[in-house]
Amino acid sequence: MNFLAHFLVADDDEELRLGSLLGDVVKGRVERYDHPGTTDGIRAGIRLHRAVDSFSDAHDAVRRSRQRLVPAYGHMAGVLVDVFYDHVLARTWAEHHAAPLPAFARDVYRTLRDNLPRLPREAHALVRAMTGGDWLTRYASLAGIDGTLREMAHRTAVARGIAGAAADLDRDYEAYASEFAAFLPDLRTHAAEVVRGLPI
Repeated sequence: MNFLAHFLVADDDEELRLGSLLGDVVKGRVERYDHPGTTDGIRAGIRLHRAVDSFSDAHDAVRRSRQRLVPAYGHMAGVLVDVFYDHVLARTWAEHHAAPLPAFARDVYRTLRDNLPRLPREAHALVRAMTGGDWLTRYASLAGIDGTLREMAHRTAVARGIAGAAADLDRDYEAYASEFAAFLPDLRTHAAEVVRGLPI
């Protein structure tokens, strides 16, 4: 999943939010991760991020979304599904969280900025880009998704082919929205079970 979904299932817990951000940054065994300021809660957030990604990859609805994109985008199909699902989540946000999306996003950004010294240096540029560009709110518009994908395509050669993929989202939005609706309740149930089993 992309950032918005990870922050949603972190359930407003600041330590889980920080760990969720680091899920793709920290490599190797979580128990060995020991950046200054790291807590069991942050390690739990990293574990949660990894559990969410594994669950998502195996879910039937996600597979259907991915298969729609594989012919045109190959191994980048999974990345696109993550972004497309964050778009659907942002558009339907009021159904999933009590706080309006802009308020939720501001609170996440505050968490990240206030705790920047507790995050490894390689995460600092990500935090600055996310907060400065208001990524979480930006996901709600097709133009925002188009800009996000074009930026991703510009940053790395492997993603170059996804620059125009927002057109696929626009054309098949109802299919992605339906698959996301089938997926999200299962994801939230699984994430809650994972959190209950984590040492926080």
